[in-house]
Amino acid sequence: MGCSQAKIEPEALTPDDARIIRETWKMVGREAYGEYGQRLMLRIFQKCPDIKALWQNPRVMNNTNAATTTAGGDDADAPNTANRWKMDLRNHGSKFFNSLDDLISVVDKPEELFKMLHDIGIRHKGYEVKTEHIQAIVDGLNHTMEFGLKDKWTDNRQKSFGRLINIIVSRTNRALTGNEK
Repeated sequence: MGCSQAKIEPEALTPDDARIIRETWKMVGREAYGEYGQRLMLRIFQKCPDIKALWQNPRVMNNTNAATTTAGGDDADAPNTANRWKMDLRNHGSKFFNSLDDLISVVDKPEELFKMLHDIGIRHKGYEVKTEHIQAIVDGLNHTMEFGLKDKWTDNRQKSFGRLINIIVSRTNRALTGNEK
């Protein structure tokens, strides 16, 4: 089962979009980045399970293997393996939200925004991320924001964030594929 593809809209944010995105982002609050990030990562894994194989933390995988092969199953780290996975998941999700915070800070400066997205794409290319994997954030972020903001996640907020996410997907994918046109 692969990732679904969402429609990429033109790469333009209006001044109203930038205002709505910034106002909405303040509602999230930095203290929620870990919680939101974990929810985002779980949603991405649900919608696009092949990402999980790319993302697996080698330290967690090694601890899991050690826990199953230790004589008597008495490995002191074994009970923490699931907790480590959750923490790694939460930490990676939090990094995503910190990166999104950085992107939102330059949302009205397209050249800076595009440069940051190019760098993100190049970094993720090294992790063997594919364009369809980047696409998975579209559903994941919308789901996460809707869950977290509840009735404050209005149609206008969703549309403005949708345009930003489409720019993120498009520009990151350009860097992944080397198609910088």
